[in-house]
Amino acid sequence: MALSRTKVDKAGRLLRDWWRTPSDSDEEDQFDDDELTDAVGVIVDYRSGFQDPLKKVTVGLRQFVERESSEVTVGQRLKRNPQILNKLDRFGSMRLTQMEDIAGCRAILPGGATEIAGVLRRIRRNWEILRIEDYAASPKDTGYRAIHVVVRRDGHPVEIQLRTSGQHEWAEAVERWAARTRFPLKDGEGPSDLLSYLDLAAWGISADEREERPDAAFMEVLSRFKARIDHYLTVDR
Repeated sequence: MALSRTKVDKAGRLLRDWWRTPSDSDEEDQFDDDELTDAVGVIVDYRSGFQDPLKKVTVGLRQFVERESSEVTVGQRLKRNPQILNKLDRFGSMRLTQMEDIAGCRAILPGGATEIAGVLRRIRRNWEILRIEDYAASPKDTGYRAIHVVVRRDGHPVEIQLRTSGQHEWAEAVERWAARTRFPLKDGEGPSDLLSYLDLAAWGISADEREERPDAAFMEVLSRFKARIDHYLTVDR
């Protein structure tokens, strides 16, 4: 059964407000259990509608990568319900139907920028593009680099991430460090020295992929930050 955007957004607002409310707070009593159950059902149904469009985009992306690279590394995922609610919480004015990364797939291109450009050309020629974010040219404050493309398939937005091997290794390291330290590093939150080190490391990886050797001054600064942040990975939190 088709869901109206109004109904989906209403369910998202209700669950976002409930998600924000501490479980031991008196305010939790304001939420009706039946309404919460209905809202969860709406989000589950809405999320499931992305499955087929995501599969189609992933299959197509794999074909594009096969034509541009000797190595095919393509994966896909649907954002889990807690991740959806967490994002609605972080972006308070966002409506659920505005979220463009519920469905996402990713390609890792070992040939770097040249292969990414080739895949991107194929995406442009074959699919309806809603948005392109070039975080390789304009990195996020965290140092994150990649190209994100949002395409529309069967009426649903699907996000495609195109990463070099170095960009992917950096992003995976941030995920591991975030899990280890329990800081939301992906969102740019955490100790300033740790965030600075990650930003510097991302710059160094990018320079290496461009075959530009970082100078001695940069390596000295990186080494000093590395010494300052080692304890985050060795002390239980």
